Amino acid sequence: MTFLIWAPISVVVCIILFYVLWINGYLIKSSKTSLVFIGSLRRHNRCKLRFKCCNGHIKKVIKIRESRNYEFTFNSNIRKGHVTAEIQDKSKKILLQLSKDNPKSAIRLEKNNRYFLVIRFANADGEFDLAWD
Repeated sequence: MTFLIWAPISVVVCIILFYVLWINGYLIKSSKTSLVFIGSLRRHNRCKLRFKCCNGHIKKVIKIRESRNYEFTFNSNIRKGHVTAEIQDKSKKILLQLSKDNPKSAIRLEKNNRYFLVIRFANADGEFDLAWD
């Protein structure tokens, strides 16, 4: 009998916990295939990845601490395929797109808005480092 009471409460608590972690940038949504994928997306204002034969995308919330201009730098050594990094607003509008052909750009971000970092891979081999300040 107590299981019937605690099971729905546990599910609701888990959903709330996952949502809070997602909007604060601690959870990452990933839909990719890769032979090798090593790196970190959780560092403050930086992500560094190495990959082999990678397809798909990764998405995470960027936590903005203050409203100002942010400069994004995409340093890469992509040997094969294509990798892009996008900054999107909450309506999925692309505000900024970086790649090896366009490695640096600046954009004004507002503290009270939610932004997403989306990294897209197309049969890519190599490594990259994305930083913003």
